[in-house]
Amino acid sequence: MAAGVPPNYFKPEEFQCPCCGKGTVDPALKAMLNTARGLAGVPFVLTSAYRCPKHNAKVGGSPTSSHLKGFAVDISTPDSTTRFAVLCGLIKAGFTRMEFGLNYIHADIDPSKPRRVASFNRLIRSVKRKPKR
Repeated sequence: MAAGVPPNYFKPEEFQCPCCGKGTVDPALKAMLNTARGLAGVPFVLTSAYRCPKHNAKVGGSPTSSHLKGFAVDISTPDSTTRFAVLCGLIKAGFTRMEFGLNYIHADIDPSKPRRVASFNRLIRSVKRKPKR
């Protein structure tokens, strides 16, 4: 491997639509994910990458989802330790657009959308917290 080139941690099928096997993600997104994975030191389990319009509708994705254009992935974060490592890797690799779910982090590089965005999934926002005693 050439110096300065991150290893490839992902198989091509991890980026394809799960319902039809078509599509992939933008090469710049792949490169940034490989860098982030190396920096994080934990495996990145992709739960969603490219989505065809049919699959995007099935999972309730936005009609303007960055997944439709191959600019986004969702990474499983089953516990707080993994979530912290993934988040640190993404930030160090240059990701500036993320959404946080209960058990995933969405990261995208969609050039048509605002940068420096970190939001919580609408399901998390709707959870009512118990008051501290």
